[in-house]
Amino acid sequence: MGACGTKREASTDGPLLPMPAASAIRDPDNGEFMTAIESYVRSKSGPAQTRYEFTRIDLNGDGRREGIVMLKAPHQYWCGFNGCPMAVFSAGNDGFRLISEISPVRGPLIVSEAKSRGWRDIIVRVSGRTAWETKDVALRFNGRSYPPAPAMQPPIRIAGNAIQGTRIFP
Repeated sequence: MGACGTKREASTDGPLLPMPAASAIRDPDNGEFMTAIESYVRSKSGPAQTRYEFTRIDLNGDGRREGIVMLKAPHQYWCGFNGCPMAVFSAGNDGFRLISEISPVRGPLIVSEAKSRGWRDIIVRVSGRTAWETKDVALRFNGRSYPPAPAMQPPIRIAGNAIQGTRIFP
């Protein structure tokens, strides 16, 4: 009501603006990630009793936590002498999408604070390979995915062996 007791009408002179969204970014939940992992295991004809470790961490700074899964058991199905496969899933408003399959990998890994093309680097140790040196390598995002074969990456040299980041799959 106005000061004189009359109703004020909304102005229709200017353009109508859209209602602000409650949140334009939706971080899919762990249940959705479990569904994505189950679908991935089925696509690889994996055993129903497959075991894995997973973590959720924002790799690209968009406010959504991507999903990283390391398949573990049955060991003879998924893993070999040099390690096990790891899959990286991008998180979006509509769920998860597989972006990388990386093998072989062994924990622990470090999700580095360093970035390549806007995504955090993933540091892995390559060891146990005949005629290959033990080395730490940075899996750097190339704009579409992470490299599939850590052993083919050059070693990284870190002053004082101090990598800033989050340790996963200890």
